[in-house]
Amino acid sequence: MAQLAGAAAIGGTLLDAGGTILSSRAQAKDLKRQAGQLDDQAGDTRASSQRAAREERRQARLASSRGLAVAAASGGGASDPTVVNMMADLEGEGEYRALSAMYEGETQARQYEAEAQARRKEAKNVKRAGLFKAGSTILSGASKAFA
Repeated sequence: MAQLAGAAAIGGTLLDAGGTILSSRAQAKDLKRQAGQLDDQAGDTRASSQRAAREERRQARLASSRGLAVAAASGGGASDPTVVNMMADLEGEGEYRALSAMYEGETQARQYEAEAQARRKEAKNVKRAGLFKAGSTILSGASKAFA
């Protein structure tokens, strides 16, 4: 009867250790999935900022074209210093806005990537901790079974 109780204790210990390993693997898998989603968000953010930059440049071209049309309608020429300065200011502002959109998108994307990297590291640590806990459970159960 004592042997049966010892075998049951060892079996329970092994099941507990196996459950710990499976649980840590599932948690690690979920963390890796989250990391993948963060990588996707980083890519989406970069793409969105590129579209915003293109739109800012397009708006600047439209404003410049409109300014040139208004100058021509008022009798001023395209080579008039005031018109040239106004056009340069509009183009400069458009480029500034485009680069600002790109910078904001890149900054956010890098934050997502850093978080994804942290999740991957956490996943690795969770798996390792699960193995150590399982080993500890086995050793603890064995010491009780053979004591």
